[in-house]
Formats: sequence, C-alpha cells, structure tokens
Amino acid sequence: MEKINISTNSFEDTMKHGIDFSKNLQVGDIIGLIGDLATGKTTFVKGVLEGLGYNYTVSSPTFTLINNYEASLDVMHVDFYREPNINRWVELGFRELIYSSGLVLIEWADLIPDLIPSEAMMIKFEHINENERKIYTL
Repeated sequence: MEKINISTNSFEDTMKHGIDFSKNLQVGDIIGLIGDLATGKTTFVKGVLEGLGYNYTVSSPTFTLINNYEASLDVMHVDFYREPNINRWVELGFRELIYSSGLVLIEWADLIPDLIPSEAMMIKFEHINENERKIYTL
C-alpha cells in the first residue's frame, strides 16, 4: 500500500484522493481510519469505493457496525464508534471476518487498537480549519 500525506479543501477533493488511493489497494489490505468527527473518514471511503467501481450509496456504518460492498474487491466497511467493547466484536467473530474480506476499512480504528492487526495501514484525518483537512499515513 502506498503511504499518503495530503491536504484536502473540499468534500470533492477528499473523494478524489480516496479514488486515487483505491488504485493501489488489493485483496487482504486492512486500513484503519482515525480522526475526529467530520474529518473526512467516510468521504474518503466513498472515494475508495467509487475508485473500485461501486456506484451506489455509501453510508457510515455507525449504527449498523459493518457494511459490505461488492465492488472490484469485496469491501467490509466497519465503524468502532458506537461499539467500543472489544468483547462484543470478538463475539461477532470480527477477527475471522476481517480475513475473509477482500478489503477492510475500519473507521475509529483507534478506539479498539487490540483488534487491529499489525499489518494494517493506519491513516489519520485532522481538521486544519473549516474546509481544510490533513490526511496522512501513521
């Protein structure tokens, strides 16, 4: 996976960078997304999915916990925000699930770091000002 260090100035710009990032993804990649509310995590995921050929609605799995998308890669989109209890994720079979998907994108990955495999790429999203975001690989 290619490391990133970018600044974005709009929703469209963040989407474009997600599309560009998707070009280097492959089966087995696990990406953790870290950042405060409204820093662009889900927008970036929308761009990744568009880049993988998915042309339907993409929403944050905040309340569903996991969304699956069939694109050029099978994508599992996870959100730890509403369920930070590691035991619940273990009971759901999370560790097995992440290795059975083509690509895994985990929002709020820093909330349960013990579930994130060491080979995962971690990407940080930060507010710079009202419109600008900094997105970079940790």
